[in-house]
Amino acid sequence: MRVGLLTTSFPRYEGDIPGNFVLGFARALLAEGHQVHVLAPEPAAAEPPPDFSPLALSWVPYLRPRALERTFYGAGVPDNLRRDPLAFLGLAPFSLNLAAHAARRVSAWDALVSHWALPCALVAGSLRGARPHLAVLHSADVSLLERLPGRRALARRVLHGASDLLFSSRDLRGRFVRLLDPLERAEHGARMHVCAMGIDAAQAPLTDEARAALRAGLGLHRFTLLSVSRLVPIKGLVHAIEAMAELPDAELVIAGDGPERAALEQKARARAARVRFVGEVRGAEKARWFAAADVFVMPSTPRASGRTEGAPTSLLEAMQAGLPVIASRVGGTPDLVEPGVSGALVSPGRGGEIARAARELEQAPAQRRRMGAQARKTAQEYEWSTLGPHFSRLLTGAERS
Repeated sequence: MRVGLLTTSFPRYEGDIPGNFVLGFARALLAEGHQVHVLAPEPAAAEPPPDFSPLALSWVPYLRPRALERTFYGAGVPDNLRRDPLAFLGLAPFSLNLAAHAARRVSAWDALVSHWALPCALVAGSLRGARPHLAVLHSADVSLLERLPGRRALARRVLHGASDLLFSSRDLRGRFVRLLDPLERAEHGARMHVCAMGIDAAQAPLTDEARAALRAGLGLHRFTLLSVSRLVPIKGLVHAIEAMAELPDAELVIAGDGPERAALEQKARARAARVRFVGEVRGAEKARWFAAADVFVMPSTPRASGRTEGAPTSLLEAMQAGLPVIASRVGGTPDLVEPGVSGALVSPGRGGEIARAARELEQAPAQRRRMGAQARKTAQEYEWSTLGPHFSRLLTGAERS
């Protein structure tokens, strides 16, 4: 099957973080024998598309001069729009150009996949004809739909323009369903599925001796909490920093970059908190931090706009590495973390709860090992090799039959 995949985010090079799970999704379809052609926003840097063969990738230009293309990538569309008024300039031109590029190619496609409803699902829905269209919705999609005028009409257009919808968490599915009329909920419920985005296959865990050497090489000599994320407000890292005031024998490592980094560093200094910022990590370097840490912390906090976490890939990667998790009880996190089994769920915005959960795990190494083993087991269910066949069946309609 020849699949056209429309997205507002895609890696600009191998190992790039924005849209990396969309690349994973595309590769999962490739592994099922499909051909995939991705249409994604052109990055501001004037470089040719990366070679992800056999996947085909075309950048969609949307503003000139190219330096004005500020809408996508970076901190992500919601935070780009919040911080840079010029980012709004690209919204309408990209939607129009994406539609034009897709219209020229759709005759060569047997099916469509869209990541992010606005505009990708709307564009795919308007062009698909009788073709299957799997619309994948993420957190920013649903929170935006909830706020827009005419949100019910837009939600209906997304619903009726797709053969199936896939949400990254139960929370997002429920919020989308509430935008529909009761009869539509009943009639189309079987077409709305839930699954977190996937992760690559697990690496073999380190021996105790290798892990001790790794920790020494990284300069870790205390109980270590790790966070891996973009440094943006929704990640709630300020509350993890607040928790460190109650954990004098522990250290927090924050891996990632973004517009909040300077403010977070200032917060850590003001609190005299033991926090290390290591910047953005990828590939083998990220795997080393996962292997060296004791606990993964994800203190996400919902935004006033209603935006919350979906099911972050970094959470599943940490679980896959055998780390117990301390995470806020928001969005898709409760779908993945079972309290007392694979980690602890805390109230968003409560640094004290993070500190208490960390202290309990610090004092119970046997419990940490048990939780880590269960976390790894859960994460393995979300490896791309496991999810790919399900996504393929959604495209062919076999998943509903």
